Amino acid sequence: MIRNLFTGRSISIKALVDTGAILTVIPRRIAEELQLPVIGRRRTATVKGVVELDECGVLWSSWTGRRIHTYSY
Repeated sequence: MIRNLFTGRSISIKALVDTGAILTVIPRRIAEELQLPVIGRRRTATVKGVVELDECGVLWSSWTGRRIHTYSY
């Protein structure tokens, strides 16, 4: 489950979690559904090259019972 900490909106999703990742990236449609506020932009390298992503507000997530507060992109 992931939740917008500002509005309390939450959804359950299936996801692949990379425990060594530096950023949390979610699809734009999920960010829009959760009404996550865009608070900036960030450039990052991907397998497709350097891209610029929207930086969203704090997201609460729970994977297999572990709770994580993180910014999402």
